[in-house]
Amino acid sequence: MEKLVEQFLQYLNIQKGYSFNTIDSYHFDLQQFLTYCASLDILSLDKMDENLIKKYIYFLEQNEISKRSVSRKLSSLKSWWKYLTRQGHVTTDIFQIIDSPKLSKPLPNFLEDREVNALFTFLSKESEHYLRNASVIELLYSTGLRVSELVKINVEDLDYNRQEIRVIGKREKERIVIMGKKAIKALKQYIEVERSKYIKKASERALFVNNKGGRLTVRTIQRLFVALSKFIGKPLTPHVLRHSFATTLLNNGADLRVVQELLGHSSLQTTQIYTHVSLIRLKEIMSKVDL
Repeated sequence: MEKLVEQFLQYLNIQKGYSFNTIDSYHFDLQQFLTYCASLDILSLDKMDENLIKKYIYFLEQNEISKRSVSRKLSSLKSWWKYLTRQGHVTTDIFQIIDSPKLSKPLPNFLEDREVNALFTFLSKESEHYLRNASVIELLYSTGLRVSELVKINVEDLDYNRQEIRVIGKREKERIVIMGKKAIKALKQYIEVERSKYIKKASERALFVNNKGGRLTVRTIQRLFVALSKFIGKPLTPHVLRHSFATTLLNNGADLRVVQELLGHSSLQTTQIYTHVSLIRLKEIMSKVDL
């Protein structure tokens, strides 16, 4: 089974483009599960069933593992099992009747306008990729894109006149997002000055490219945000800018369904968490006003 775990981790690395930290987390969770199975003399997939998973959940809870950690470990196991199913190693869904612990959803982290503007001061203008990195930040904040969507954008997907970008989201679902004037200005400068310098094939369609002229990866952008987080003194990911985009729109009176469409959420319920952030912000403002 160790070999099947290694194959799964390689899949996460090569096919899914997950970060090293995420892959390490999967590895730890799966290794812990296999160690538990070995303690019960369960050494093959055909001996795994729903009762084993229930016992494992009980084992974790008895060892004072938090609900959030139990939920994460189950998520890792489910992902591994789905992979095994697709590869034909198993045929039964042993997680079908397994429920994860109920968790309260934390409010999303977000940056205010002044904090987003400060990010650009931390970018080194001497860096060979200053224009590209600045464009990435502008575009993420201006559109609320997922980083996985951003790296898929091709040059022909941009429409400056209509201020639109054609985006391929989750499950290959296509949508149109609106980009702001600052993002357009940054993109034009990046394409004309920096992108053209690295493109080695005229047929290359990717908007954002690396040193070799190929499509930029999610991991490279994640590393940029890890570096920036050290400057601002708090956790920063591309998704924080997505949260910031949604929060800014709602704080300025945007309709919830419009925000849902721009974010590419299939359910309005997913978008509604941002209304809680807006209410918190409203209370902060009202506390400073004599009403």
